[in-house]
Amino acid sequence: MKKLHKKKYVIFAVLCVFVFIVAFSVLSGGNTSYDGKSSKAEMGSIQRTLKENGTVFSKRVNTFYSDMSQKVEVLNVSIGDKVKKGDILLTYENNYMLEIERANKQIDAITAMYNESVKGADFKEVSNIKLNISTVENNLVLAKSNFEKIKSLYENNAVSEIEYSEAKNNVEALENQLQEAKNNYDLMTRGVSANVKKQYEAQVEEVVIQIKILEQRMEQSSIKAEFDGVITELNVHQGGMTQTGVPVVEIQDENSLGIYIEVLAEDSMKVSKDMKFIVNTGDEMKELKVNKIYPKAQPSVSDLGVEQRRVRIEADLTEGMNMKIGSELDVVIVLEEKSGVLLVDRDAVYKKAGKEYVTVIEGGNEVEKEVTTGLKDDDYIEITSGLTENEVVLTEY
Repeated sequence: MKKLHKKKYVIFAVLCVFVFIVAFSVLSGGNTSYDGKSSKAEMGSIQRTLKENGTVFSKRVNTFYSDMSQKVEVLNVSIGDKVKKGDILLTYENNYMLEIERANKQIDAITAMYNESVKGADFKEVSNIKLNISTVENNLVLAKSNFEKIKSLYENNAVSEIEYSEAKNNVEALENQLQEAKNNYDLMTRGVSANVKKQYEAQVEEVVIQIKILEQRMEQSSIKAEFDGVITELNVHQGGMTQTGVPVVEIQDENSLGIYIEVLAEDSMKVSKDMKFIVNTGDEMKELKVNKIYPKAQPSVSDLGVEQRRVRIEADLTEGMNMKIGSELDVVIVLEEKSGVLLVDRDAVYKKAGKEYVTVIEGGNEVEKEVTTGLKDDDYIEITSGLTENEVVLTEY
């Protein structure tokens, strides 16, 4: 009898354990043997992206070269200096001021000789009147051309009568100015030999041309900042000589920045203007827009030494993004995105005989199901058919 009671206890204990296992299996969704190796199909959002390292650059860069070897007489900047538009960065050694001074003395001498010849006529005044005539003539040509355009537009009711009258009056006023200037010129030079007058005028005009050339050369002997910026490259020192073909100084605008990436030529075909260009600044994810895709792929060598063809893609940095020129940042271009779609863990999908499958856990059993997939990212895959929300799939096989 004792043995019989003992058997009953053993059977009862086994039944209790079995009931506990079944109950636990039901409460846990029948997935006790797949803990950590399965996941549910859930609705969510997914993106197809392109990831690259981006580099911050200035959209305004001015690099100055020297077309000959020249000595730097004065250097006013060093690398990192902030400069304003019009600031003189450096000046080459030259003697143009002395040559201009000498040319002006030549004009004074010619003027004195002319005044002596015409006995009283002021040559400087004569020269000024002649210059005024030339200026008015040029202005009159432009005014007449403008009037013809306005007249044509007026006849086609494209401009107002006021604009037409203003253009016409401008021509008439310039014609009167020209006639007055010519009359003054005739009065000033009356009695002067035409040959003498032309001779001295030609001499002065020749010297004036020489002065203009010298002034241009003197202007070119200095390098000026063409916009506010920072000195990012400097390859000379005061008293040193420049080298032909080597950049002398470079300015970049820190307030006009962009960021670029270089992608494989085949990947660039997937990118279009205004796509999301997401930058990881380290503190936040900043969403920009693709604003430029270069039309030509350039040769490049990867870190592994593989020759590639890459295309440059740019986006403008927005106000408040205080980045250093040359900084490198992680960039993601969003090629396509969907929301409210069915997703599974990427590891859940496998291929077999050219088709895609997942293994679904149903009542503790593994059931293989063929699926159709859509977008993929690093973690998830979109399921377009073959699976429903909340189904549990294996993620490790």
